Order: sequence, then C-alpha cells, then structure tokens
Amino acid sequence: MSLGIDKNNHIIYEGYVLYGGRALFPAPHLFAIAIAETPEEALDQLKQSNHHNRLLFREDEFDPVSMVRRGRVYEPNGSQPTQCCVCPIGEVELSEAKRESSGVVRKQLFCYERYPLCVRVSSRQPFAAIGTDAGYSIWRIVSNDRTYFDEELVTMRPLYFLGAIPDLAPDNIPEPWRTKVQETVGKVVDSMYRANADSIVELCRHAASASLFAHFHEQITDLDKTDLGRLAKRAEEEGLRLVGACGKTVADLHSRIKPNMQMQHNLGSICDRDAELAVQCLSFILRDLGYTRSQ
Repeated sequence: MSLGIDKNNHIIYEGYVLYGGRALFPAPHLFAIAIAETPEEALDQLKQSNHHNRLLFREDEFDPVSMVRRGRVYEPNGSQPTQCCVCPIGEVELSEAKRESSGVVRKQLFCYERYPLCVRVSSRQPFAAIGTDAGYSIWRIVSNDRTYFDEELVTMRPLYFLGAIPDLAPDNIPEPWRTKVQETVGKVVDSMYRANADSIVELCRHAASASLFAHFHEQITDLDKTDLGRLAKRAEEEGLRLVGACGKTVADLHSRIKPNMQMQHNLGSICDRDAELAVQCLSFILRDLGYTRSQ
C-alpha cells in the first residue's frame, strides 16, 4: 500500500496511488521521521532532510497513558510530485471522471511507499526522531510486526518522558547560586534528546550538586564537602530523606561511568534507563527543595 499527498490541497490518498488511489477521510496524522541506531544520528538526519524527501510516520494508534505509539513508515517514491490517477471526490471531479470515461481524475501527488525498516536498519531496537526542527521527540522502536498487507507496523516508546524536568522558579533559589542552578539544570534539559546516557548522568550530577549546595550553602564552609555524595548525606541528616536518597542514586550512577569502578565491582555500563532514572531523581530534588513552579 502506498500514500499520496495532493500537491494543491494536501488531501491524502491511499492504495495503488499511481492509479486508483482513494482519499482518506478523516485524514491520518502524518509526521516527519528519521530512524537510526542512536538518538543523535536520528535527530541529525531529521534536521538535515528536505521537506519532501523525509520519511513519513503514519500514526495509527497512540496511548497517552502508556506513551505507546504505533504506526507505519513510508519513504518517498521517485521524483516529486508525480502525476497520478485517483478516485474522484465530489461532484466536480465525478463529472470530470465521467468525461474521461476512465472513472479517475489526474492529480499531482507527492508519493510514498512502505519503508522496509527491517532491511534498512540493522539494529533490533533503533531510535526514531519525530517532528521538525521547531519541535521533536525521540522514541525507541521496541517492536516491528509485518501486517497481512506486507506493511511493517512499528511500536514505539519515548526515550525520555516529556516534561521530566519541571520549570524552575528562579525567585525560590537562593542567591548567589541561582544562576549556577539555572545553568546546570538548563544543560540537562538541552541534552536530554541529544547526548548519550553517560553525558546525561554527568550533567544530572552537576545539577543535583548545585541545587543541594544552594540549599545548604549557609551551613557549609568546607568546599571539600560540596560533592554530591556528602551533600546527599547532609540532606538525610536534615530530615530530607528522599532528597538524600535521590542524590545518592545520581552519585552512584555517576560512579558507574568510570571504567575502573565497572571492573572493580563487575558493573555494567550506563544505559538509557539509567539516564532516565538520573533525570527523574534530579526532578524530585528540584521539586522537594521548592525550586520549581509545580510543587
């Protein structure tokens, strides 16, 4: 099955688009998509592709609770646009089709055919960047099933949950550490869809340290006690047990980045889920310290 998009009015057609394609009402949701083995590659491909040369994702199902997205992927077919014969819509086109004695009308369409994901991408669970430069999200393709019509139905989950870091309330952050907290948290937000897991954990450690130090700065005189592990312990001593636990979690995750720690304790390398955990821990620290707009 193929897709065609009318050059003039953007009506979407499905079927054997070059001859006999039928219009889809209501129109499906179509998104530009790029698929690669890493999030960085997928995002770069999305930004570098031209408007009509991009892959298209046709969303068939989206569950906002489980954040599961299902749909089909199409790629451009030949030169764009292409003259196609499609089934008529409305009385004017019906009259035209009768005059032609063919039952179809000619239109200029941007044509797309099914994208053979399993052939083009070697990774079993590749990443997908969906959207445009102005707004995009990163997803992991967790399964790829072939339908009866020989199309591939992909199932995706978000790499990181949207809105993981709440908006900061700068007035609630003590001076003179306000700028430092904003800067370090901003780097986490900017890197969530770009950096690898190690870098995200590293940035979360900096942001968590800055946030906790801003909270305890009047009580701390020894700069050697400003590392995240000691700040987390201080939080627990002050009754902020969950804040301390989150700080220790980020600190422990950061220690696993070091190759010597991995070898010494037989630990695996940091993965995407670890980075997501670090982001969620940082989010809790910020909220519990009262540094965010949403409490």
